[in-house]
Amino acid sequence: MKLKNIIAYIKRKQFYFALFTCCITVFLIAILLWIRPDEKEQEIANLNGEVVSNEDSNEESSGDLTANLVENYDDEIVDAEDSHVEDVCEEEETVKAISPITINSEEVVGEGDYGEPEIYEEQLAPELTTPQKKDPVVVEIAPVVKPNISYNAEKEKMIWPVEGNVLIPFSMDTPVYFKTLDQYKINPALYIAASVGKDVEVAAEGVVETIRVEPESGVTVTVYHGNGYKTIYGQLNKQLNVKEGDLVKKGQILGQVETPSKYHILLDSHLYFKVTKNEKPINPIELIK
Repeated sequence: MKLKNIIAYIKRKQFYFALFTCCITVFLIAILLWIRPDEKEQEIANLNGEVVSNEDSNEESSGDLTANLVENYDDEIVDAEDSHVEDVCEEEETVKAISPITINSEEVVGEGDYGEPEIYEEQLAPELTTPQKKDPVVVEIAPVVKPNISYNAEKEKMIWPVEGNVLIPFSMDTPVYFKTLDQYKINPALYIAASVGKDVEVAAEGVVETIRVEPESGVTVTVYHGNGYKTIYGQLNKQLNVKEGDLVKKGQILGQVETPSKYHILLDSHLYFKVTKNEKPINPIELIK
């Protein structure tokens, strides 16, 4: 009877029991939620501590490793330098131990099978080492024979190299006027009027000494006559009839008259004719008949 009354009472109070149960449940859940964050924070703190300790240990191990590597590298460098010095010393000793090599039946020093110097004889083929002796070649050079010329001004007169008027006379004492240069100066030669292309003859027998191109007299030929006498012919065409060393006769054609050089361009075409004795200018008219 009591059991039925209890069951009936529970049924009547069922709503309150359910509400009470829900409240208890909510209360327990709230307690659990309040406790869990603290545990999570502790776990995170523990994890962070482990990470920091791991980093410290890694840094320490890395530092130790780097130090070991540096020490090992330094040791290797020192060992390498020591070995290099030893090798150099050994090479110097080896070089000192080996004497210079000579060829052709001389002692030649080399290294034996065990690194010890050994001396052996080396014979090379005679045809490769002994040059064939040749008789010296004697070249005979014929002596230069100068022509036997000797000009005598008292017995022989020169001829005019060209026929024409004297445009500028010989004058070593009184200055004469040069039109192109527009100045007065002494004149060691004759300027004889001659048309371009006119033949120029040798004034006396002699030898062609030099052929030059001079700024003032253009293509110039010097003929030596002996006894210190020379005749000089300027303002010539470059196509000459003679060359240096030629023996020329009196009246032989040297070449032709050319257009005057720039220093005498205002002067009519002419022949530059100069006579010297022992390199001193003299008046050509005194030697011409």
